[in-house]
Order: sequence, then structure tokens, then C-alpha cells
Amino acid sequence: MKSTIKDSRTVQVMEVLGDDSRYAMYKLLLKGEDLCVGEIAARIGISISAVSQHFRSFESAGLIDKVRKGQKICYRLRSDDQFVKKLIRFTKGTI
Repeated sequence: MKSTIKDSRTVQVMEVLGDDSRYAMYKLLLKGEDLCVGEIAARIGISISAVSQHFRSFESAGLIDKVRKGQKICYRLRSDDQFVKKLIRFTKGTI
């Protein structure tokens, strides 16, 4: 079976969200807040460096946008991306 770009992205996103810590981060972002690395680390109980590293996977999959807030970089789910919108609707229905 021939793989499409859409299939490839779906697989990539499933790999990202297949990790417990990354899924916990995703659930926090689902609430619609712009969250900074330190806030996420404190809420889910992992190190700041681990959160930063996990966000590289989110960025690679095109799931998040960066937002500068003074000295901090915060993150939010990409609300302008149709794939992300569908993912949000799907996961909100299962959480």
C-alpha cells in the first residue's frame, strides 16, 4: 500500500503522543493556555530539560507554535492547522 503525506504525519503524531510524558504535555496544551516549559515541568513532574526535548518532537510533527512572553518561550497547539484541529476534536472526545 502506498503511503501518503497525511499518513506519514499521522504516524509521526501517534509516535509523539505515544509517550506518557508527551501525552501529559499535550493534555495540558488542550486546555488552550500558552504554557512555558517550567510550568509544564512543574505540573507533570519532569525536568525542564526533558520538557524542552519533548517539545522538539512536537515541533517536528507540526503540533505547536512558540509564543514569546518577555524572557520566556511558551507553547500552544497550532489552532491554524487543520490536522491539529481534527486531532484536538478527536482527543477531546476520548479524554
